Amino acid sequence: MAQASEKLRTAACRTAAFFDCWHWIFLILAAPLLLFPSPARTPALLVISGLWIITWLTRREPLTCTPFNGPLLLLSVMVLVSLYATYDIAVSLPKIAGMVLGIGVFYAFAREGRHPRGWWLCCWVFMGIGIGIAGLGLLGTRWIAKVGALTPVISRLPSALVNLPGASEGLHPNEVAGALLWVMPVLASFLQLAWIRARGGRAVWVWFLALALTLFVTGVFALTQSRGGYIAFAVTGLVLVLIMLPPRARQLTVAALAILAVVALVVVARVGPNAALHRLLGGSRSADLALSLDTLEGRVEVWSRALYAIQDFPLTGMGMNTFRHIVPVLYPLFLVGPDFDIAHAHNEFLQAALDLGLPGLVAFLALYIGAFWMLAEIWRIADGRRQVSDGESSALMLCTPQTLRALVLGLGGGLFAHLIYGMTDAVALGAKPGVLFWMLLGLIAGLFDQARRNHQVQDVIPVLLDKSPRA
Repeated sequence: MAQASEKLRTAACRTAAFFDCWHWIFLILAAPLLLFPSPARTPALLVISGLWIITWLTRREPLTCTPFNGPLLLLSVMVLVSLYATYDIAVSLPKIAGMVLGIGVFYAFAREGRHPRGWWLCCWVFMGIGIGIAGLGLLGTRWIAKVGALTPVISRLPSALVNLPGASEGLHPNEVAGALLWVMPVLASFLQLAWIRARGGRAVWVWFLALALTLFVTGVFALTQSRGGYIAFAVTGLVLVLIMLPPRARQLTVAALAILAVVALVVVARVGPNAALHRLLGGSRSADLALSLDTLEGRVEVWSRALYAIQDFPLTGMGMNTFRHIVPVLYPLFLVGPDFDIAHAHNEFLQAALDLGLPGLVAFLALYIGAFWMLAEIWRIADGRRQVSDGESSALMLCTPQTLRALVLGLGGGLFAHLIYGMTDAVALGAKPGVLFWMLLGLIAGLFDQARRNHQVQDVIPVLLDKSPRA
Protein backbone atom coordinates (compact mmCIF):
# COMPACT_ATOMS: atom_id res chain seq x y z
CA MET A 1 0.00 0.00 0.00
CA ALA A 2 2.80 2.37 0.94
CA GLN A 3 4.67 1.46 -2.23
CA ALA A 4 1.62 2.23 -4.37
CA SER A 5 1.17 5.54 -2.58
CA GLU A 6 4.80 6.44 -3.20
CA LYS A 7 4.48 5.62 -6.90
CA LEU A 8 1.36 7.75 -7.14
CA ARG A 9 3.15 10.63 -5.42
CA THR A 10 6.12 10.30 -7.76
CA ALA A 11 3.85 10.27 -10.82
CA ALA A 12 2.01 13.35 -9.56
CA CYS A 13 5.30 15.18 -8.99
CA ARG A 14 6.53 14.30 -12.48
CA THR A 15 3.24 15.44 -14.01
CA ALA A 16 3.40 18.73 -12.10
CA ALA A 17 7.02 19.21 -13.17
CA PHE A 18 6.01 18.60 -16.80
CA PHE A 19 3.23 21.18 -16.64
CA ASP A 20 5.54 23.65 -14.91
CA CYS A 21 8.31 23.16 -17.46
CA TRP A 22 5.94 23.73 -20.37
CA HIS A 23 3.80 26.44 -18.73
CA TRP A 24 4.30 28.62 -21.82
CA ILE A 25 2.48 26.11 -24.00
CA PHE A 26 -0.57 26.01 -21.73
CA LEU A 27 -0.59 29.81 -21.47
CA ILE A 28 -0.56 30.10 -25.26
CA LEU A 29 -3.37 27.54 -25.56
CA ALA A 30 -5.48 29.47 -23.04
CA ALA A 31 -4.79 32.87 -24.63
CA PRO A 32 -7.41 32.67 -27.44
CA LEU A 33 -10.07 31.64 -24.94
CA LEU A 34 -9.23 34.62 -22.73
CA LEU A 35 -8.84 37.10 -25.58
CA PHE A 36 -12.25 36.13 -27.00
CA PRO A 37 -14.16 34.95 -23.92
CA SER A 38 -17.74 33.78 -23.61
CA PRO A 39 -19.77 32.38 -20.71
CA ALA A 40 -19.07 28.87 -22.00
CA ARG A 41 -15.32 29.54 -21.92
CA THR A 42 -15.13 30.89 -18.38
CA PRO A 43 -13.32 27.74 -17.09
CA ALA A 44 -10.31 29.03 -19.04
CA LEU A 45 -9.96 31.70 -16.34
CA LEU A 46 -8.73 28.93 -14.02
CA VAL A 47 -5.78 28.04 -16.24
CA ILE A 48 -3.59 30.87 -14.94
CA SER A 49 -4.22 30.13 -11.28
CA GLY A 50 -3.84 26.40 -12.00
CA LEU A 51 -0.37 26.99 -13.45
CA TRP A 52 0.58 29.02 -10.36
CA ILE A 53 -0.55 26.18 -8.08
CA ILE A 54 1.51 23.71 -10.09
CA THR A 55 4.54 26.01 -9.83
CA TRP A 56 4.06 26.18 -6.08
CA LEU A 57 3.92 22.39 -5.85
CA THR A 58 7.13 21.97 -7.84
CA ARG A 59 9.17 25.03 -6.89
CA ARG A 60 7.56 26.24 -3.63
CA GLU A 61 7.35 29.67 -5.28
CA PRO A 62 3.98 30.19 -6.98
CA LEU A 63 4.79 33.71 -8.20
CA THR A 64 8.06 35.34 -9.15
CA CYS A 65 9.02 37.92 -6.55
CA THR A 66 9.01 41.39 -8.16
CA PRO A 67 8.43 44.96 -6.92
CA PHE A 68 5.12 44.83 -8.80
CA ASN A 69 3.62 42.13 -6.57
CA GLY A 70 1.98 44.52 -4.10
CA PRO A 71 0.21 46.67 -6.71
CA LEU A 72 -0.79 43.56 -8.66
CA LEU A 73 -2.33 42.03 -5.53
CA LEU A 74 -4.40 45.16 -4.97
CA LEU A 75 -5.35 45.27 -8.66
CA SER A 76 -6.44 41.62 -8.56
CA VAL A 77 -8.55 42.22 -5.45
CA MET A 78 -10.26 45.14 -7.16
CA VAL A 79 -11.01 42.98 -10.20
CA LEU A 80 -12.87 40.64 -7.86
CA VAL A 81 -14.63 43.62 -6.26
CA SER A 82 -15.69 44.79 -9.72
CA LEU A 83 -17.67 41.57 -10.09
CA TYR A 84 -19.86 42.86 -7.26
CA ALA A 85 -20.08 46.36 -8.73
CA THR A 86 -20.90 45.51 -12.34
CA TYR A 87 -24.51 45.49 -13.44
CA ASP A 88 -23.87 42.58 -15.82
CA ILE A 89 -20.97 40.14 -15.53
CA ALA A 90 -21.34 39.24 -19.21
CA VAL A 91 -20.55 42.86 -20.14
CA SER A 92 -17.46 42.91 -17.90
CA LEU A 93 -16.24 39.43 -18.83
CA PRO A 94 -14.04 40.45 -21.82
CA LYS A 95 -12.06 42.94 -19.73
CA ILE A 96 -11.86 40.63 -16.70
CA ALA A 97 -10.54 37.81 -18.88
CA GLY A 98 -8.06 40.24 -20.42
CA MET A 99 -6.83 41.20 -16.96
CA VAL A 100 -6.38 37.55 -15.96
CA LEU A 101 -4.44 36.86 -19.16
CA GLY A 102 -2.36 40.03 -18.76
CA ILE A 103 -1.29 39.24 -15.20
CA GLY A 104 -0.52 35.66 -16.21
CA VAL A 105 1.62 36.88 -19.11
CA PHE A 106 3.41 39.34 -16.82
CA TYR A 107 4.47 36.63 -14.38
CA ALA A 108 5.50 34.33 -17.21
CA PHE A 109 7.72 37.06 -18.68
CA ALA A 110 9.10 38.02 -15.25
CA ARG A 111 9.96 34.38 -14.55
CA GLU A 112 11.66 33.70 -17.87
CA GLY A 113 13.26 37.15 -17.90
CA ARG A 114 15.36 36.39 -14.82
CA HIS A 115 17.90 34.72 -17.14
CA PRO A 116 19.55 36.35 -20.18
CA ARG A 117 18.46 33.80 -22.77
CA GLY A 118 14.89 33.78 -21.49
CA TRP A 119 14.80 37.57 -21.38
CA TRP A 120 15.85 37.93 -25.01
CA LEU A 121 13.34 35.28 -26.04
CA CYS A 122 10.60 37.24 -24.26
CA CYS A 123 11.80 40.46 -25.89
CA TRP A 124 11.58 38.89 -29.33
CA VAL A 125 8.07 37.63 -28.55
CA PHE A 126 7.10 41.14 -27.45
CA MET A 127 8.46 42.72 -30.62
CA GLY A 128 6.94 39.98 -32.76
CA ILE A 129 3.48 40.53 -31.31
CA GLY A 130 3.88 44.27 -31.81
CA ILE A 131 4.79 43.71 -35.46
CA GLY A 132 1.81 41.36 -35.77
CA ILE A 133 -0.51 44.03 -34.38
CA ALA A 134 0.89 46.47 -36.95
CA GLY A 135 0.16 43.97 -39.73
CA LEU A 136 -3.30 43.29 -38.37
CA GLY A 137 -3.88 47.03 -38.08
CA LEU A 138 -2.91 47.52 -41.71
CA LEU A 139 -5.55 44.99 -42.79
CA GLY A 140 -8.24 45.45 -40.15
CA THR A 141 -8.36 49.13 -39.20
CA ARG A 142 -11.38 51.33 -39.83
CA TRP A 143 -9.39 54.17 -41.38
CA ILE A 144 -10.41 57.75 -40.66
CA ALA A 145 -9.01 60.59 -42.79
CA LYS A 146 -7.61 63.38 -40.60
CA VAL A 147 -4.32 64.43 -42.21
CA GLY A 148 -4.77 65.66 -45.76
CA ALA A 149 -1.34 64.49 -46.91
CA LEU A 150 -2.16 60.90 -45.93
CA THR A 151 -5.67 60.81 -47.42
CA PRO A 152 -4.54 59.45 -50.83
CA VAL A 153 -2.71 56.60 -49.05
CA ILE A 154 -5.64 55.86 -46.75
CA SER A 155 -8.05 55.73 -49.66
CA ARG A 156 -6.06 52.88 -51.23
CA LEU A 157 -5.93 50.75 -48.09
CA PRO A 158 -8.50 48.01 -47.43
CA SER A 159 -11.07 49.05 -44.86
CA ALA A 160 -11.39 46.42 -42.14
CA LEU A 161 -10.44 43.52 -44.39
CA VAL A 162 -9.95 41.40 -41.24
CA ASN A 163 -12.76 41.46 -38.68
CA LEU A 164 -12.15 40.37 -35.09
CA PRO A 165 -14.77 39.46 -32.49
CA GLY A 166 -15.73 42.61 -30.63
CA ALA A 167 -14.56 44.84 -33.50
CA SER A 168 -16.89 43.89 -36.32
CA GLU A 169 -16.56 47.34 -37.91
CA GLY A 170 -12.77 47.24 -37.75
CA LEU A 171 -10.08 48.31 -35.31
CA HIS A 172 -10.08 51.92 -34.22
CA PRO A 173 -6.90 53.66 -35.49
CA ASN A 174 -6.33 55.42 -32.16
CA GLU A 175 -6.20 52.08 -30.33
CA VAL A 176 -3.75 50.71 -32.90
CA ALA A 177 -1.56 53.78 -32.38
CA GLY A 178 -1.67 53.36 -28.61
CA ALA A 179 -0.57 49.73 -28.87
CA LEU A 180 2.28 50.49 -31.28
CA LEU A 181 3.64 53.19 -28.97
CA TRP A 182 4.63 50.44 -26.52
CA VAL A 183 6.64 48.69 -29.24
CA MET A 184 8.33 51.35 -31.40
CA PRO A 185 10.94 52.56 -28.85
CA VAL A 186 11.93 48.94 -28.11
CA LEU A 187 12.31 48.28 -31.84
CA ALA A 188 14.45 51.42 -32.10
CA SER A 189 16.69 50.18 -29.27
CA PHE A 190 17.03 46.78 -30.94
CA LEU A 191 17.88 48.57 -34.19
CA GLN A 192 20.64 50.48 -32.38
CA LEU A 193 22.07 47.30 -30.87
CA ALA A 194 21.91 45.54 -34.26
CA TRP A 195 23.79 48.49 -35.80
CA ILE A 196 26.57 48.14 -33.19
CA ARG A 197 26.98 44.47 -34.11
CA ALA A 198 26.79 45.25 -37.84
CA ARG A 199 29.62 47.78 -37.55
CA GLY A 200 31.75 45.00 -36.13
CA GLY A 201 31.06 42.94 -39.24
CA ARG A 202 28.67 40.55 -37.50
CA ALA A 203 25.10 39.75 -38.59
CA VAL A 204 24.66 42.69 -40.96
CA TRP A 205 21.43 41.13 -42.22
CA VAL A 206 19.95 41.45 -38.72
CA TRP A 207 20.29 45.22 -38.91
CA PHE A 208 18.58 45.42 -42.32
CA LEU A 209 15.75 43.20 -41.05
CA ALA A 210 15.38 45.32 -37.90
CA LEU A 211 15.36 48.49 -40.00
CA ALA A 212 12.66 47.15 -42.33
CA LEU A 213 10.44 46.05 -39.44
CA THR A 214 10.92 49.32 -37.56
CA LEU A 215 9.99 51.34 -40.66
CA PHE A 216 6.95 49.12 -41.24
CA VAL A 217 5.62 49.57 -37.69
CA THR A 218 6.34 53.30 -37.75
CA GLY A 219 4.59 53.61 -41.11
CA VAL A 220 1.44 51.90 -39.82
CA PHE A 221 1.57 54.16 -36.77
CA ALA A 222 1.74 57.23 -39.02
CA LEU A 223 -1.27 56.00 -41.03
CA THR A 224 -3.42 55.84 -37.88
CA GLN A 225 -3.31 59.67 -37.79
CA SER A 226 -3.81 59.61 -34.05
CA ARG A 227 -3.16 63.13 -32.81
CA GLY A 228 -2.59 61.91 -29.27
CA GLY A 229 -0.22 59.27 -30.62
CA TYR A 230 1.71 61.82 -32.68
CA ILE A 231 2.12 64.09 -29.65
CA ALA A 232 3.23 61.21 -27.43
CA PHE A 233 5.73 60.03 -30.07
CA ALA A 234 7.19 63.52 -30.48
CA VAL A 235 7.45 64.20 -26.74
CA THR A 236 9.04 60.81 -26.09
CA GLY A 237 11.53 61.24 -28.90
CA LEU A 238 12.50 64.64 -27.53
CA VAL A 239 12.94 63.29 -23.99
CA LEU A 240 15.06 60.35 -25.18
CA VAL A 241 17.27 62.64 -27.25
CA LEU A 242 17.79 64.91 -24.24
CA ILE A 243 18.77 61.92 -22.10
CA MET A 244 21.33 60.74 -24.66
CA LEU A 245 22.91 64.17 -25.24
CA PRO A 246 26.05 65.22 -23.36
CA PRO A 247 25.38 67.62 -20.44
CA ARG A 248 26.49 70.75 -22.31
CA ALA A 249 24.46 69.96 -25.44
CA ARG A 250 21.48 69.06 -23.24
CA GLN A 251 21.58 72.48 -21.57
CA LEU A 252 21.72 74.27 -24.93
CA THR A 253 18.85 72.19 -26.29
CA VAL A 254 16.69 72.91 -23.23
CA ALA A 255 17.41 76.63 -23.62
CA ALA A 256 16.40 76.50 -27.31
CA LEU A 257 13.21 74.63 -26.45
CA ALA A 258 12.38 77.22 -23.80
CA ILE A 259 12.72 79.97 -26.41
CA LEU A 260 10.46 78.04 -28.79
CA ALA A 261 7.92 77.58 -25.99
CA VAL A 262 7.86 81.34 -25.38
CA VAL A 263 7.34 81.96 -29.10
CA ALA A 264 4.50 79.42 -29.14
CA LEU A 265 2.85 81.13 -26.17
CA VAL A 266 3.05 84.45 -27.98
CA VAL A 267 1.43 82.94 -31.07
CA VAL A 268 -1.33 81.36 -28.98
CA ALA A 269 -1.93 84.68 -27.24
CA ARG A 270 -2.35 86.40 -30.60
CA VAL A 271 -4.67 83.87 -32.30
CA GLY A 272 -6.48 82.90 -29.11
CA PRO A 273 -6.26 79.67 -27.11
CA ASN A 274 -9.51 78.25 -28.45
CA ALA A 275 -8.44 78.60 -32.07
CA ALA A 276 -5.01 77.14 -31.34
CA LEU A 277 -6.46 74.15 -29.51
CA HIS A 278 -8.99 73.54 -32.28
CA ARG A 279 -6.22 73.49 -34.86
CA LEU A 280 -4.12 71.15 -32.74
CA LEU A 281 -6.78 68.69 -31.61
CA GLY A 282 -9.96 69.39 -33.46
CA GLY A 283 -9.02 69.27 -37.10
CA SER A 284 -11.34 70.89 -39.62
CA ARG A 285 -14.28 72.89 -38.31
CA SER A 286 -16.35 71.56 -41.14
CA ALA A 287 -16.08 68.03 -39.77
CA ASP A 288 -19.03 66.43 -38.06
CA LEU A 289 -18.01 67.34 -34.50
CA ALA A 290 -21.13 65.80 -33.00
CA LEU A 291 -19.85 62.31 -33.80
CA SER A 292 -16.18 62.96 -33.11
CA LEU A 293 -14.28 62.62 -29.87
CA ASP A 294 -11.18 64.11 -31.47
CA THR A 295 -12.15 67.61 -30.33
CA LEU A 296 -11.22 69.23 -27.08
CA GLU A 297 -14.86 69.90 -26.23
CA GLY A 298 -15.83 66.26 -26.67
CA ARG A 299 -13.01 65.01 -24.51
CA VAL A 300 -13.64 67.54 -21.76
CA GLU A 301 -17.29 66.52 -21.66
CA VAL A 302 -16.40 62.81 -21.43
CA TRP A 303 -13.84 63.56 -18.70
CA SER A 304 -16.43 65.48 -16.70
CA ARG A 305 -18.86 62.55 -16.89
CA ALA A 306 -16.09 60.21 -15.81
CA LEU A 307 -15.39 62.38 -12.76
CA TYR A 308 -19.10 62.36 -11.85
CA ALA A 309 -19.12 58.56 -12.09
CA ILE A 310 -15.97 58.24 -9.95
CA GLN A 311 -17.62 60.41 -7.29
CA ASP A 312 -20.65 58.09 -7.33
CA PHE A 313 -18.58 54.84 -7.27
CA PRO A 314 -15.31 55.79 -5.53
CA LEU A 315 -14.40 52.53 -3.77
CA THR A 316 -15.68 49.81 -6.09
CA GLY A 317 -15.85 51.50 -9.46
CA MET A 318 -18.82 50.80 -11.68
CA GLY A 319 -17.45 47.55 -13.08
CA MET A 320 -15.11 46.86 -15.97
CA ASN A 321 -16.32 47.82 -19.44
CA THR A 322 -19.61 49.30 -18.12
CA PHE A 323 -18.89 53.03 -18.56
CA ARG A 324 -19.79 52.86 -22.25
CA HIS A 325 -23.25 51.50 -21.35
CA ILE A 326 -23.95 53.52 -18.19
CA VAL A 327 -22.89 56.99 -19.36
CA PRO A 328 -25.84 57.51 -21.77
CA VAL A 329 -28.27 56.53 -19.00
CA LEU A 330 -26.89 58.22 -15.88
CA TYR A 331 -24.56 60.87 -17.34
CA PRO A 332 -25.93 61.84 -20.79
CA LEU A 333 -23.68 63.83 -23.10
CA PHE A 334 -24.68 66.86 -25.14
CA LEU A 335 -22.07 66.78 -27.90
CA VAL A 336 -22.39 63.04 -28.58
CA GLY A 337 -25.62 61.23 -29.32
CA PRO A 338 -26.81 58.31 -27.14
CA ASP A 339 -26.29 55.85 -29.99
CA PHE A 340 -22.57 56.61 -30.24
CA ASP A 341 -20.42 53.98 -28.50
CA ILE A 342 -18.00 55.68 -26.09
CA ALA A 343 -15.65 52.79 -25.50
CA HIS A 344 -13.78 54.45 -22.63
CA ALA A 345 -13.17 57.73 -20.81
CA HIS A 346 -10.37 58.81 -23.18
CA ASN A 347 -7.98 58.87 -20.24
CA GLU A 348 -6.42 55.67 -18.94
CA PHE A 349 -6.23 56.82 -15.34
CA LEU A 350 -9.85 57.95 -15.24
CA GLN A 351 -10.80 54.68 -16.91
CA ALA A 352 -8.88 52.68 -14.28
CA ALA A 353 -10.81 54.48 -11.53
CA LEU A 354 -14.10 53.88 -13.35
CA ASP A 355 -13.40 50.17 -13.78
CA LEU A 356 -11.75 49.36 -10.45
CA GLY A 357 -12.39 52.32 -8.14
CA LEU A 358 -9.82 54.61 -6.55
CA PRO A 359 -7.90 51.64 -5.02
CA GLY A 360 -7.51 50.26 -8.54
CA LEU A 361 -6.28 53.65 -9.74
CA VAL A 362 -3.69 53.71 -6.92
CA ALA A 363 -2.49 50.24 -7.94
CA PHE A 364 -2.32 51.28 -11.61
CA LEU A 365 -0.27 54.37 -10.73
CA ALA A 366 1.99 52.23 -8.55
CA LEU A 367 2.78 50.03 -11.57
CA TYR A 368 4.03 53.06 -13.50
CA ILE A 369 5.96 54.47 -10.55
CA GLY A 370 7.56 51.10 -9.81
CA ALA A 371 8.49 50.55 -13.46
CA PHE A 372 10.22 53.93 -13.81
CA TRP A 373 12.00 53.41 -10.49
CA MET A 374 13.33 50.04 -11.65
CA LEU A 375 14.48 51.52 -14.95
CA ALA A 376 16.29 54.29 -13.07
CA GLU A 377 17.99 51.68 -10.88
CA ILE A 378 19.09 49.69 -13.95
CA TRP A 379 20.51 52.88 -15.48
CA ARG A 380 22.40 53.62 -12.25
CA ILE A 381 23.80 50.08 -12.18
CA ALA A 382 24.85 50.39 -15.84
CA ASP A 383 26.66 53.68 -15.14
CA GLY A 384 28.54 52.17 -12.22
CA ARG A 385 29.25 48.80 -13.76
CA ARG A 386 32.81 47.88 -14.60
CA GLN A 387 33.79 45.56 -17.41
CA VAL A 388 34.38 42.03 -16.10
CA SER A 389 36.50 39.52 -17.94
CA ASP A 390 35.23 36.04 -18.69
CA GLY A 391 37.81 34.62 -16.35
CA GLU A 392 36.40 36.43 -13.33
CA SER A 393 32.86 35.15 -13.52
CA SER A 394 30.87 33.08 -15.97
CA ALA A 395 27.67 34.24 -14.24
CA LEU A 396 27.90 37.75 -15.63
CA MET A 397 26.10 37.03 -18.89
CA LEU A 398 23.74 40.01 -18.79
CA CYS A 399 24.84 42.83 -21.07
CA THR A 400 27.44 45.51 -21.50
CA PRO A 401 26.62 48.89 -19.90
CA GLN A 402 25.93 50.30 -23.38
CA THR A 403 23.40 47.56 -24.08
CA LEU A 404 21.75 48.04 -20.69
CA ARG A 405 21.31 51.77 -21.31
CA ALA A 406 19.87 51.13 -24.77
CA LEU A 407 17.38 48.65 -23.34
CA VAL A 408 16.39 51.06 -20.57
CA LEU A 409 15.74 53.78 -23.13
CA GLY A 410 13.67 51.40 -25.26
CA LEU A 411 11.57 49.96 -22.43
CA GLY A 412 11.21 53.30 -20.67
CA GLY A 413 10.45 55.06 -23.94
CA GLY A 414 7.61 52.67 -24.72
CA LEU A 415 6.16 53.06 -21.24
CA PHE A 416 6.51 56.86 -21.25
CA ALA A 417 5.09 57.25 -24.77
CA HIS A 418 1.97 55.31 -23.86
CA LEU A 419 1.70 57.26 -20.61
CA ILE A 420 1.52 60.53 -22.58
CA TYR A 421 -0.94 58.96 -25.02
CA GLY A 422 -3.06 57.77 -22.10
CA MET A 423 -3.70 61.35 -20.99
CA THR A 424 -6.06 61.97 -23.92
CA ASP A 425 -6.94 58.45 -25.07
CA ALA A 426 -6.92 54.93 -23.67
CA VAL A 427 -6.21 51.28 -24.19
CA ALA A 428 -8.31 50.24 -21.22
CA LEU A 429 -7.19 47.66 -18.68
CA GLY A 430 -8.14 44.25 -19.99
CA ALA A 431 -8.29 45.36 -23.64
CA LYS A 432 -6.79 42.91 -26.12
CA PRO A 433 -3.80 45.07 -27.21
CA GLY A 434 -3.10 45.71 -23.51
CA VAL A 435 -1.22 42.39 -23.30
CA LEU A 436 1.75 44.39 -24.62
CA PHE A 437 1.65 46.50 -21.45
CA TRP A 438 1.98 43.42 -19.26
CA MET A 439 4.76 42.04 -21.44
CA LEU A 440 6.61 45.33 -21.12
CA LEU A 441 6.30 45.28 -17.33
CA GLY A 442 7.53 41.67 -17.31
CA LEU A 443 10.58 42.63 -19.38
CA ILE A 444 11.36 45.50 -16.99
CA ALA A 445 11.01 43.24 -13.95
CA GLY A 446 13.26 40.56 -15.50
CA LEU A 447 15.93 43.06 -16.55
CA PHE A 448 15.86 44.65 -13.09
CA ASP A 449 16.32 41.28 -11.41
CA GLN A 450 19.25 40.39 -13.66
CA ALA A 451 20.94 43.77 -13.26
CA ARG A 452 20.59 43.70 -9.48
CA ARG A 453 21.87 40.13 -9.10
CA ASN A 454 24.80 40.68 -11.44
CA HIS A 455 25.63 43.95 -9.74
CA GLN A 456 25.83 42.12 -6.41
CA VAL A 457 28.09 39.48 -7.98
CA GLN A 458 30.41 42.18 -9.29
CA ASP A 459 30.64 43.69 -5.81
CA VAL A 460 31.72 40.29 -4.43
CA ILE A 461 34.20 39.35 -7.17
CA PRO A 462 36.96 41.87 -6.22
CA VAL A 463 36.83 40.67 -2.62
CA LEU A 464 37.13 37.05 -3.70
CA LEU A 465 40.04 37.88 -5.95
CA ASP A 466 41.83 39.76 -3.20
CA LYS A 467 41.40 36.83 -0.81
CA SER A 468 42.45 34.18 -3.30
CA PRO A 469 45.84 32.55 -2.73
CA ARG A 470 48.59 34.18 -4.71
CA ALA A 471 51.38 32.34 -6.39
